[in-house]
Amino acid sequence: MNSVYIAFGGNLGDVLSNFRSARQHIARLAGVHVIQSSRLYRTPPLGPSGQPDYLNAVIAAESELKPFALLTALQNIERQHGRIRAEHWGARTLDLDIIAMDSLAIDDERLSIPHPQMHHRQFVLRPLCDIEPNWQHPNLNKTASQLLNALLLAGEPALPQGIAW
Repeated sequence: MNSVYIAFGGNLGDVLSNFRSARQHIARLAGVHVIQSSRLYRTPPLGPSGQPDYLNAVIAAESELKPFALLTALQNIERQHGRIRAEHWGARTLDLDIIAMDSLAIDDERLSIPHPQMHHRQFVLRPLCDIEPNWQHPNLNKTASQLLNALLLAGEPALPQGIAW
């Protein structure tokens, strides 16, 4: 079993309902056991202007699936929730990203683990710290907590307190 952390994001439709449904779909995948969910955070969008704010969260799971099999399963769940990949960083109903899987490092055009921008994104690090602040980035040799603190020390404003979902 591999420990896996999956980031949730979305800003179109009933995002909270999509998150809850997607978490249930992930929990029903063969060989996957959802262990914990972070709090839910509202964050400003990256990318094209004029988008509504995002909701973001992270779940921790144990998975027997290989990374690319898990990626395919997550993309199927996104599609079931109305995800259309029309614009890079565009608005979406549901975005599921494998942000880390144990200490695995993959750099492929289809999948990069750990997520290549996670250490620059408080909307990933803050929820990850809710559930595993001591997770160690395999390339940067820093914990999730250290990476989050670096962003805050650089002047990024802290996210407001998250809520349970």
